[in-house]
Amino acid sequence: MKKVVRNGDIIELQINGLGHGGEGVGRYEDMAVFVPGALTGERVKAKLMQVKKSFARAELLAILTKAEQRINPPCHFAHQCGGCQLQHLDYQEQLAHKKSVVESALRRIAKIQNVAVQPTLGMEHPWHYRNKIHLQLKQAGKQIKLGFFAEGSYELAAGLGDQVCLLVDQQINQVVASVEQLINKSGLTVYDWSTKTGLLRHIIIRRGFKTGEMMVVIVTSEERWPKESEWAETLVQRHPEIVSVVRNINTSPDRVILGREDRVLVGKSFITDELNGLQFHISAASFYQVNPQQTEVLYNKVLEMAGLEDKETVVDAYCGIGTIATFLAGHAKQVIGMEIVPAAVEDARKNAELNGITNTEFHTGMVEKLLPHLVSEGLRPDLLVLDPPRKGCEKEVLQAIQEARVPRVVYVSCDPATLARDLGILDSLGYQTIQVQPVDMFPWTGHVECVVLMSRT
Repeated sequence: MKKVVRNGDIIELQINGLGHGGEGVGRYEDMAVFVPGALTGERVKAKLMQVKKSFARAELLAILTKAEQRINPPCHFAHQCGGCQLQHLDYQEQLAHKKSVVESALRRIAKIQNVAVQPTLGMEHPWHYRNKIHLQLKQAGKQIKLGFFAEGSYELAAGLGDQVCLLVDQQINQVVASVEQLINKSGLTVYDWSTKTGLLRHIIIRRGFKTGEMMVVIVTSEERWPKESEWAETLVQRHPEIVSVVRNINTSPDRVILGREDRVLVGKSFITDELNGLQFHISAASFYQVNPQQTEVLYNKVLEMAGLEDKETVVDAYCGIGTIATFLAGHAKQVIGMEIVPAAVEDARKNAELNGITNTEFHTGMVEKLLPHLVSEGLRPDLLVLDPPRKGCEKEVLQAIQEARVPRVVYVSCDPATLARDLGILDSLGYQTIQVQPVDMFPWTGHVECVVLMSRT
């Protein structure tokens, strides 16, 4: 008779692999059990926390047999903060795991068996790489603390005022400490999500990796802040590298991060950074890759796969502020960018002008509407670059690629599952996957970026 498995049961489990999020996976009573913090080859004691029909999630209680690839996490908050899932795993093993995640997705979801996934391109020094931090705020007694929520909760698990995040640029860490001090010194209030009162909702800090320019975005409710400019000026006096302090006003009752109104308190509305000698203006709401060193690796791989000869028409779908479009423009006849966020499109146009590029054009709207429309009007690109959000591409986008008979497609993805889904659809539409290259944009986390070359058969 099969044993009844319940929440709260203490079990021993052999870990046979890692899940896509980096959690250990074993089997118990014919069900998969996911154990965050456990590694392949370990035998562990765990407490079942969430039992479903075919799987369960468990809390790691003890490691009975330790894996050779286990290391001691250097971060004080590694077991509390939801930011790093793999700090206990040797870095080279992380790269191998991420390659296997991509391989598994291609086999299971895309049903693609005959394409070799290349080894993951990692970092020589995989610390302090992030050029952006998004901070939560919490009232702790008489003090306001800045930090990160624990995974799956709204509880502050990592307070950074007197600590540092090992993934974040060192100068950003220094500014975090100053922002926390000035918030407490000024008597500002934290937004209360239950009563919808209070001022401060989020803090965002960005830094240009090559330029050193910094931006601080204070996301607030619409409450009055009488001395907002003085507060911002004091921060800039402490850190002259800050060239932009922006107050973003968010009136949404939900936990969406940014609102629609920006007020520049000090300096400019943007910072500037460089990639491969190209300059980019980055505003408060702009999407910009958080790992600039690996971004150059990623985009150079896109350029390599594109195989341009200065005569092609290229479409950059989901173009953001035009980073990939600008990368490709010097090697193509024309680049057409498409992006749903109006502010990003405006940044893309300014970035092209900033770099003296005259062969790009950018369209505002949903790619799933813009691309089919332009194809129906006769657009026939020689290359199409896809860099969609995590949810992947809408079916209308993939169908438009087929209708336009695009010879080559380069797909950049931050989610192996949706990437594999879309590759499977494109395969059924007559596109063969030629090359798959994972890039480690997010060391010590379970996330992996991929760039894929497809060719029309």
